[in-house]
Amino acid sequence: MAKKKWKIEKLRYSKHLLKIANLILKNRLDNLLFFIDEYFNIKEIEPLHDVRIALRRVRYNMELFLVCYEKKLFMRLYNKIEKLQDLSGSVRDLDVFLENINSLKNENVPVSTELEIKIKEKRNLLQHEFEEELQKFIKSSTLKSFYKIIS
Repeated sequence: MAKKKWKIEKLRYSKHLLKIANLILKNRLDNLLFFIDEYFNIKEIEPLHDVRIALRRVRYNMELFLVCYEKKLFMRLYNKIEKLQDLSGSVRDLDVFLENINSLKNENVPVSTELEIKIKEKRNLLQHEFEEELQKFIKSSTLKSFYKIIS
C-alpha cells in the first residue's frame, strides 16, 4: 500500500524536532534569499542555477518537517516555493535547449533561425514571469509570517 506524500512513519512532533526544523528551514530560506538577491544583481545562468538549487533545498527540507508546523501557512509557503521551482526549471530547460542548438550550429547542422528566435522569446517571457514571482515571494506576507515562526 502506498504511503501518503511526505508521511514518515513514527515521525512525531516534539519541541526538539521543532528546534531542529526551525534552524534548518531558516538556514535554507536565508540562503534562498541570498541567491535571489545575487540573481537580481547578475541576471545570468549561474545565479539562476543557484536559485534553483536553493529552491529545491527549501522545498525538500520543508517536506521533512511538515509535522512541526500549522498546515495552512506551511502549505501556502510550500506552494509558492513549488511554483518558483517549476518556473525556474522551465527557464533552465530553454537555456539547455539553446545550448544544444548552439552546439548543433557549431557542428554545421542547419538550425531554423525562426525556431531559435521563438525559443529566445519564450525564454524571455518565462524569465520575466519568474522574476515577477520572485519579487512577489520576497515581499509576501506568507514568507514574513513563516520567518516569524522559525526565528
